[in-house]
Amino acid sequence: MEIKGTAVKSTPDYIKEKYPTRYLEWLQSMPESSRKIFDQPIYATSWYNLIDSIIIPTQKAGDLFFNGNHVKAAHELGRYSADIALKGIYKIFIRVSSPHFVLSRASSIFSAYYKPSNIKVIESKSKRCVIELLQFDYSEKLIMNRIAGWIEQTLEITLKTALTVDVHNELNEDLLKTLITIEWN
Repeated sequence: MEIKGTAVKSTPDYIKEKYPTRYLEWLQSMPESSRKIFDQPIYATSWYNLIDSIIIPTQKAGDLFFNGNHVKAAHELGRYSADIALKGIYKIFIRVSSPHFVLSRASSIFSAYYKPSNIKVIESKSKRCVIELLQFDYSEKLIMNRIAGWIEQTLEITLKTALTVDVHNELNEDLLKTLITIEWN
């Protein structure tokens, strides 16, 4: 699986903002395949290996800053990514849109950020939405918690409070089927 550079860039930006004195420690904790991605400029339109550019850096952030809790690290990185992506004029637009509209657009955006992938809204009811994510490998499942964090923060930007953002992973051989169920007030 590959991911667009825009999403990759938010991870080092988060570390630099929240843990500036430990950025080098985080960078040096990664294997060479990940470290060389961050040693060079990250281009928004370039594609990067998901494991090397997101999964491993998120795990290292979890180890260093979240007492080994990789899921919490992924969730917080997702929230931060939404804040960065949805500021300025986008934030105003998101605030006046319904959560259903925002989440349906988000699923389209996610599909453009991950290749190959199949991401779609499969249920949209009053104050509830279910997004299905397919074509991810089981080794990439941590990205689902990052997406869930992004969704939760996006709902907060729409001035709705997420009551639940539940990630349910199902394994079929090595392929992952994920359902993210979102409910809000």
